[in-house]
Amino acid sequence: MDDRMRGMRTLGVVLAVALVSLVVAACGSSSNNSGQASSLLKETFSGSHPVNSGNLNFSLTLTPSGSSTLKGPISLSFGGPFQSLGTGKLPKSNFNVSLSAEGKTDSLGLISTGTTGYVTLQGVSYQLPAATFQKLESSFAGVASSPSGGSGSGALGKLGIHPLDWLSDPSVVGQESVAGTDTTHIRATIDVSQLLADLDTFLQKASSVGVSGASKIPTSISPSTRSQIASEVQNPTFDMWTGNSDKTVRKLVIGLTLPVTGQVSTLLGGLRSAGIALTMSYADLNQPQTISAPTTVRPFTEFESKLKTFLTAIEGSVSSAAGGALGSSTGSSSSSSGSTAAPSTTGSTGSSSSSKNVQRYSQCIINAHNDVSKMQQCASLINGQ
Repeated sequence: MDDRMRGMRTLGVVLAVALVSLVVAACGSSSNNSGQASSLLKETFSGSHPVNSGNLNFSLTLTPSGSSTLKGPISLSFGGPFQSLGTGKLPKSNFNVSLSAEGKTDSLGLISTGTTGYVTLQGVSYQLPAATFQKLESSFAGVASSPSGGSGSGALGKLGIHPLDWLSDPSVVGQESVAGTDTTHIRATIDVSQLLADLDTFLQKASSVGVSGASKIPTSISPSTRSQIASEVQNPTFDMWTGNSDKTVRKLVIGLTLPVTGQVSTLLGGLRSAGIALTMSYADLNQPQTISAPTTVRPFTEFESKLKTFLTAIEGSVSSAAGGALGSSTGSSSSSSGSTAAPSTTGSTGSSSSSKNVQRYSQCIINAHNDVSKMQQCASLINGQ
């Protein structure tokens, strides 16, 4: 009996020692984890990291929550294969730009052979005028670093993006494979105010690029607006996967939630919040890519007229959800006055007038500049009043 008791005591001591050892090891691991994560961040976002070719994937997704009219996410994606041709030159590329909203997807193809540019819309390709292509190349040379800039300070720094300034408390999540490459997954806290300051710098640089249509890009974010956004942002997250062998970014995910309250929530069908996620990833990094010119090309003048219809369709896809929300919020009064319900841009009846109404409403919302009272006055436009 005594031997059994002694055995149990011995086992208890062994378990206690093991438990203490695990706790101490865990504490030491946490410290080392943070140090390792900080070191990896510095290695990844500093110095030179060659990014000469690969397959780029970028997406920006807005996911509404609580709305009875905004259904499903709205997503903008951009990506495809690219091959660098050297400093200041447009890379060979075959990119696709897609916008998905309300269950509908519209896309536009952009191809560069390095000497000639093409756009592809609805399966038909058009060659860019030489002057337009040269202008794009000149603009690219003005903001892009050398191919060796990659994910380091060169490329991002020239765009005004300095992640090390707005990341803190990093930790290593684990080892994971991204597109067949062994990476280390790092998670960190975001300083939203500093991130918005970098975004402001980026917008200023983008607006200075001499490309047609750049004047429509916001040129800056005022300090008061940055402060307001920073105070409202919830659950900002940052995840990065860096290559184990080259310390080059293979994937980035930034997420946050914006609460929606008051009259804006009512106008948008009871929308409570909007989740925003930005994702960027590389596959086949620095592997040769084959990009070829389209075999059949139509005159660019045909594309210009077709593009207007395409952009109208996209605008209608994005705006129809808001239009539906306004229709539901004003539905009772519309019914009593004999007005029609909010139009659908995908309907077959009255599609032309509906599209015009949506365009008028969308422009009114833009002109309102987030003034709720002015936004409310736009409601009548959705029904053609």
